[in-house]
Amino acid sequence: MPQRPKGFVINLAASPQRLDSAKAELDGAQVDPIRVDAFDGREIDLAQFAPYDDSKARRFMGRSMTQGEVGCYVSHQRAATAFLESGDEIGFVFEDDIALQPDFKTAVPQLIKWLRARDDWHCVNLGATRLKITSPMAKVAGIEVLRAHYFPMLAHALIWNRAGANAFLAASEPIFCPADNMLRQVLTRSDMGLATAQSLVTAGRFDSDISARSGGNRGQFRRSPLYGLRKQRRLLHEKAMAFAHKLGHR
Repeated sequence: MPQRPKGFVINLAASPQRLDSAKAELDGAQVDPIRVDAFDGREIDLAQFAPYDDSKARRFMGRSMTQGEVGCYVSHQRAATAFLESGDEIGFVFEDDIALQPDFKTAVPQLIKWLRARDDWHCVNLGATRLKITSPMAKVAGIEVLRAHYFPMLAHALIWNRAGANAFLAASEPIFCPADNMLRQVLTRSDMGLATAQSLVTAGRFDSDISARSGGNRGQFRRSPLYGLRKQRRLLHEKAMAFAHKLGHR
């Protein structure tokens, strides 16, 4: 019998009900849930937190990061590290408020088999709701898999391979943007990101207490007067990279 893939679930010790829910979801889909201790950023003083670079955040994002965003980011670093330490070639990373869609259970075994035969990818986003600048790759178990030249936001359901997790961790400090923005930066630059055309995993079944999503309108936090300009500059640069990759993909 093939070994079941592992799903590394980011979860705070104070939230066992979220972990129980995620475990039940994953057990039912033949994925082994592995808890990753989430980093609670709500209690840290960002001015004293060495990995965080507020000046760079304000230059890049046009605003400071919230404590929740930093906590979510460090939690994703921990999850990628836990996957690498497992020795597995492929692993899932989930935030703890997930709900698997019906197609997940039927599609994922074939998707994993398809991914194992390839080396032209680093990360797959299984939960994207807005996809832009993509190219079709294949249809696997009825699910369209896309080359996500402009890697989508939301990071509640990912598949990593070892090269991808290593590349993310190598680029992950200093911390200057939320985890999903950093994923977009790294994977848009490398053009090694994939996504499923339909979301196989949704989020928000709980008000996740590790996710940056729980921090309200994060874009309003300590904005620079140049916030709008810096946001547009960032988006234009990322989209230009994505379009260049798409043109080269043809």
